[in-house]
Amino acid sequence: MIIERILVTTDFSAAGDRAVRAAADWARREKAALRIVHVAPTRRQLAGFWRSSGPEVQAVHRQAAITLGRQAESVDPSHQLELSTGVVNGTAARKIVRAAIDYRADLLVVGAHGENERSTGQSGLGGTATKLIGTVPCPLLLVRHPPEDRPANVLAAIDLTRDSFEILVWASRCAAGGTLHVLNAYDVPFASRLEAYGIAEGALDVYTDDEHTSRDRQMAALIAETGGGTNVHRIVGRGDAADRLFAQIRKLAPTLVVLGTHAGRKARSASTRYGSVCRYTAFFSPTDVLVVPRSAASELH
Repeated sequence: MIIERILVTTDFSAAGDRAVRAAADWARREKAALRIVHVAPTRRQLAGFWRSSGPEVQAVHRQAAITLGRQAESVDPSHQLELSTGVVNGTAARKIVRAAIDYRADLLVVGAHGENERSTGQSGLGGTATKLIGTVPCPLLLVRHPPEDRPANVLAAIDLTRDSFEILVWASRCAAGGTLHVLNAYDVPFASRLEAYGIAEGALDVYTDDEHTSRDRQMAALIAETGGGTNVHRIVGRGDAADRLFAQIRKLAPTLVVLGTHAGRKARSASTRYGSVCRYTAFFSPTDVLVVPRSAASELH
């Protein structure tokens, strides 16, 4: 896996600043090119706000470009990065997706909250970040915290499908020099019905033991295939995927959670508003989240 181009977007909020710093750290570590983009309101939108299309509107766009240049200077004062900036006008999510495609970004970095961070709190997602999940063709890093100067502690959630390989590749890259925990959660098919039918718990335990052994073996093979380091811990758990994942988040306090957009079917604990384990995790996780899209995973198979 080669990371050559990283795109980060900022709205000049505190959340946007954290995203830019995180992206700059990634660019230094990967020796990748970095592009910082700001999506400004259209001239029509600003004209409607001021009831004018005069010099005030033009000044806003000029100032946005100047502010973007200053931010680029602040994260790369020694000019060691291959860094560019750009201001585009329009609807934020749509323009960000277009920018990622045009730049052929290998990674897109955005703030989890944006300019409305105070109203959403630490958990939750801003409207733009929510719209980007599942719509960008490259992995999406949702940043909640400033970069930390400590070994990475990464938690990856996989479902043992073919897409799990790419998730593990990204997770291993993120955990370099630190610790990687790999989680696979599963349910006993028709468990509630079997219990209602009076099937003994011992019979379910036999299935669970066999399933646990099989899944642990598959996880070990996948990790070996990705060239995972020595500090990798496998976790197999029975139960709802979202419940098991958040139990591990509380226990391990990871610096980053990595999972796929396919992460899978709707979790029982996740409301229909969030739809999948991926969206549920992106919204409620207290830590940074890296979402690996299915398209990215498929390219390696």
